[in-house]
Amino acid sequence: MASLFLGACSSDTDDSTPDSGVVPVQSPDTGVDVVPASDAGVVEPDAGAIPEICQSLKSIPQTFKSSSDNYEFGSVAGDFTVNELYGRTWNLRENWTGCESFVFVNYIPVQGNSDDAFWNSRSDVLVKNTAENTHFFFVSWESSAAARKERVESIYAYIASEIEFSISDPAERERQLSRFHFVVDAPADIQGSVSGFISDYMQYRQLPESVVDLGGRGNASPPLPLVFGIDRDQKWDSGGSMSEYVGGPQSFRMAGYLGDFYNHKARVRDQVARETDIQTYELLNERVTQRVFVKTATLPDAAEMKDINTLEFDVTVNCPHRNVFACSEWDRIARIEICTSTTAEPCSKRRELVRWITPYWRRGERRWIMDASALLGYIKEGGLQYFRLEMGPSWERATSRDARIALRLSKSKESSSAVGAIRAFTGGGFGDKYNDREPFVFTLPPQASKVSLVSILSGHGQDSNTNCAEWCDHRHQFEINGTALEEIRHEGNRIGSADGCGWAAAQGASPGQWGNWAPERAYWCPGLPVEPQVLDLTNYVTLGQENTLTYRANYGGGPPAGGSISLSTYVVWYE
Repeated sequence: MASLFLGACSSDTDDSTPDSGVVPVQSPDTGVDVVPASDAGVVEPDAGAIPEICQSLKSIPQTFKSSSDNYEFGSVAGDFTVNELYGRTWNLRENWTGCESFVFVNYIPVQGNSDDAFWNSRSDVLVKNTAENTHFFFVSWESSAAARKERVESIYAYIASEIEFSISDPAERERQLSRFHFVVDAPADIQGSVSGFISDYMQYRQLPESVVDLGGRGNASPPLPLVFGIDRDQKWDSGGSMSEYVGGPQSFRMAGYLGDFYNHKARVRDQVARETDIQTYELLNERVTQRVFVKTATLPDAAEMKDINTLEFDVTVNCPHRNVFACSEWDRIARIEICTSTTAEPCSKRRELVRWITPYWRRGERRWIMDASALLGYIKEGGLQYFRLEMGPSWERATSRDARIALRLSKSKESSSAVGAIRAFTGGGFGDKYNDREPFVFTLPPQASKVSLVSILSGHGQDSNTNCAEWCDHRHQFEINGTALEEIRHEGNRIGSADGCGWAAAQGASPGQWGNWAPERAYWCPGLPVEPQVLDLTNYVTLGQENTLTYRANYGGGPPAGGSISLSTYVVWYE
């Protein structure tokens, strides 16, 4: 068998085959039309035809698609039918609303590695806090029908009691319970695509080419599918790791974040489908292994750019590999910068526009639309512009991914236009010299209507005493013309919390990463954009005259205490 060493990330993968107690899965007749999948379904129907759940979510329902015989992650999942406890059956096509997702939680007894700890973890997160449009299917892979029935009955009893305890309205209890499905079929007996998917994946796991060489750190076999999903685009998703933290137990509660993530992806899809009058400039759209690029875009001229007040970046990154360990493995800083050099080297000087953090090993697609409108002043001249795209350090182990990055320009009636920006401060090592910095002196044009201080901020590194600056309470204090602004601070009691980044799945943090992703960091989460910190300076500056801005940072009110601060702070003005 291939060996596996995962370093700092969770190593709960098992490359042994299921023992004789597991029902062997054969490739079945799927029972659905075998035609190429269609991407149709983004046209919004009449309000009267929209299912209630879609109206509640204000979402565009997706039409049901027929599947091909491709069972790889990201391909269309076809129809299926499961037999449940107490003689119930459930069919995907019959219950399709076009606005729901489906998560399968599997009991897989394997030789030398019991699944009992995962199966018995249970959590009221699945009952109380999961997205209302997520269905959960509990499936046992045991060979005995009696054992399977007993296994899912215990989960039924637990979930039913949690619903009865927490919900008083009988109709709402019934609605909530209808999202949970307690399957008595063996995997091979599930009619339709689910049995085909399981069979195909388990056969893939036995292929020599499924093993990933980690480059001096051993080999990694594809993990067992304890959880997998069908997202709102009707596509297979791996679900990822169910560990709460590196080396920690597998837990049901981690499956509860998948529905939120699927909803995030659907919201972005719906937003783009509904938009009009967006000018899009594609910077990158290809499968890449390198991480740093310099790309160009020819924007409208300065006269036309005067009417633009919204600058966004549409970022889609997809790890296409079936074995997740072929994906990028670390939580690295990623960013898009505008090149400001006027020399032959177009990006020797640059300014950061947006930042995100890459996820630990996670296959599949993630997508965000990041707002950089406050820094629109850097491109107000229009014409040919150079951009530096960074998806982690250039020296890291090469892994291929599909990347599409597009710049978006538009005019919003609700927004004023940022016309200028100057960088005031950057970060550095968060030690005893961090606050040794000169004041920043600047003069703004007399016609400015609003002034903001915009900081793109994240802390990194783990000092042995303080866990700074990734996990510590570092705070940031600015003064303008002698007046202290509101201190920028993360909610200190949430830093290091077990699931602060888990809940951020609803904003696009990729759940199921094979690393320590769910605990909350100070100002960031793995697999999520870094939200800029904005302070209003309008009432504290004197237009047309010199202003003085100072900056200091502290650790919980004391001196800096290790690690490093990645910071880009700008004075921004509007007209």
